[in-house]
Parts: sequence; C-alpha cells; structure tokens
Amino acid sequence: MHFRDSAGRCYGAAVPRAATALAVVAAVLGVPAVARAQDAFEIQVYDSTTAPRGQVGIETHLNQHVIDGAPGETHLTLEPHYGLTDWAELGGYFQTSMTTGGDLAYAGVKLRLKLRRPGRVWDDRIGLAINGELSAVPSRFEPQVWGSELRPILDLTDGALYASINPILTFDLRGELAGHPQLEPAAKLAVKLRETVAIGAEVYGAFGPLDDLGSEHASRLLAVVDLTGAWWDLNVGVGYGWGDPDHAIAKLILGLHPPG
Repeated sequence: MHFRDSAGRCYGAAVPRAATALAVVAAVLGVPAVARAQDAFEIQVYDSTTAPRGQVGIETHLNQHVIDGAPGETHLTLEPHYGLTDWAELGGYFQTSMTTGGDLAYAGVKLRLKLRRPGRVWDDRIGLAINGELSAVPSRFEPQVWGSELRPILDLTDGALYASINPILTFDLRGELAGHPQLEPAAKLAVKLRETVAIGAEVYGAFGPLDDLGSEHASRLLAVVDLTGAWWDLNVGVGYGWGDPDHAIAKLILGLHPPG
C-alpha cells in the first residue's frame, strides 16, 4: 500500500504523459457534485505489493480536514500489517479523531486481507492484487456502523512513470443501502524524479450504488510527494474535496517496514 517504483530510469517524456493521463482521470472522477461521504481516515491509493513472508510493519495515517463554518478534524489511524506469505498480507486499522475544539473520539477498527498475483505481467510493468476489508465504525462517523470493502488493484510501472487504479466497491452491512454495492474508485499518477523521490496526483470519487450510479457523487484531488528509504516510505498530500462537504484536505502516511 506504500508507493514503490522499482525502475531506476528517468524519462523526460514521462511528465507530459502523466499530465495528460491525469487530466483524463480527473475529468472522470473529479467533477464536483452533491454527494455522499468518502473514507475520511484512509486517503490512499493502493499499489499491488505485499509485505514479504514474516515481515511486520506499520503505517501511520494522519489527515487534516479543514471545514468552513464547522470544527476541523484531525484523524490519526494506526495500520499494522504482517506478511502471511510472499503473496498475502494481513492488516488492521485503529482509527481516532480529534476536532479543533479538543473533542477526542474512538473512530473504529478494520481488518483487511490483501492478495497479489505472484510476479508482474507485460515485461514486469503491471502488478495485480485485491484487498478485502471488514469494518466496525461508530455511527458518529459511519451511520451503518458495519461495512466492508473490495478493492481490485492494477498498477503500472514504465520507466519513471507510475500509475495505479483501484475500482473500489464498498458494502454497507446494514441500513438502507445494505445489499447495494457502491462504487468509490481511486487512481494515482506519479513521476519518479530520482531514486527516492516522486511527485504526482491522486484522485478519489464516489458515485453511489451500482444499481443507481450517479445518484450520489463526491470527489477529491490531491497533489502528492512520495519519499522512500531502505525500510520506510512517506506519502504527503494536499488538496480539496467536493461534496462531503466541500473542504481542504492534508494528509501524511508514514510506513515503517523493518527488514526481517
């Protein structure tokens, strides 16, 4: 789930290619409209990698939501994970929230399992994986409380260019939308500037139930920077969300993956 680009080469043509592709993705996912809420705790586009067998790691998600006319919220989520095999990863989330007024709240837990296709395809360019989640979140944050998610993952590395798409389906396990899968896709485009630095953009959308697409619509667009080290990675982003309600967003994801 952290950004990893295995290519060491850098191509000047990657920047305009990424900009063109981003414009297309933003046009599809990023049109502001009246909308439903999106995940306010994990703002992340997944890649297709999994932790090596036996490796223990943790990601810390820190998000700031600045809402005009309402208290802002800071969300802190801890996400430990463990490599079950070379192609399967087990993880969990512990979520908290604090408003600018000092109101601290427990914001739920999630359990996830990520499976990837061993090896990449198309001359090692494309990776494939799928992630499933089960969540229990207080009604203050998710009215239905119980939910789940199925996230297919396809990512592409081509020289300095990296792209990932996650056509996410979310499932309310109770409430009026129970039994109606909802489409919440996410995508990322990034260009590697050097071995340890990449810049790019992430786009997130929400379109409502599959049997009533377009009935709801929310979107987010963030500019991001990715830094990688031998056993850590950092994703920092700033942007704006429309429709849940409209507001500015800043995020930081720090991943620690000590060698076994």
